[in-house]
Amino acid sequence: MQAVLSANLKLACLRVSPTAILNGFRAAANSLYRLSVNPDCVSAFNDLKLKAGRGGPKYIIYKISDDQKEIVVDEIGSETDYDTFREKLISKKESSGKDRPSYAIYDVEFELEGGEGKRSKIAFITYINQDATGVKSRMVYASSRETLKNALNGIAMNWQANDPGELEWADLLKEASKGKGTV
Repeated sequence: MQAVLSANLKLACLRVSPTAILNGFRAAANSLYRLSVNPDCVSAFNDLKLKAGRGGPKYIIYKISDDQKEIVVDEIGSETDYDTFREKLISKKESSGKDRPSYAIYDVEFELEGGEGKRSKIAFITYINQDATGVKSRMVYASSRETLKNALNGIAMNWQANDPGELEWADLLKEASKGKGTV
């Protein structure tokens, strides 16, 4: 009896393509890390978007809740100094002491060269320090990124940073202004 079951199992495995098996693993991983977006995330984003460049919030930092069930607002700031925001973003820690990945919204303001006026673009930033973050955290944050991004309407640009050096103002400004902006 056991030989028949073993033979049937081998035949069943041979009929399933490796791609189907891989897709099954991906679907399981996606459903495992599918998080909800707390309504405060969208409210804070809409507040920033409506008041962009007019004294409202300058940035929002988001995190995954401690119970790993939803994305929540971690911090809202109105400081206009980019380096202050950058330091806050890269200094976030998990309870284990390792760097904590984060998502952020930042209102990038710049002047166009040639006196063409002041502009503002809302940037969605994903910061996952590849060298100082645990594997599980990297996976959860990377797989949940689109969930938050899709909940926030009006994002003008996306920025992925895998280490602190990829969060430099000059690079963000160049991307936001397509190389035509100044501070």
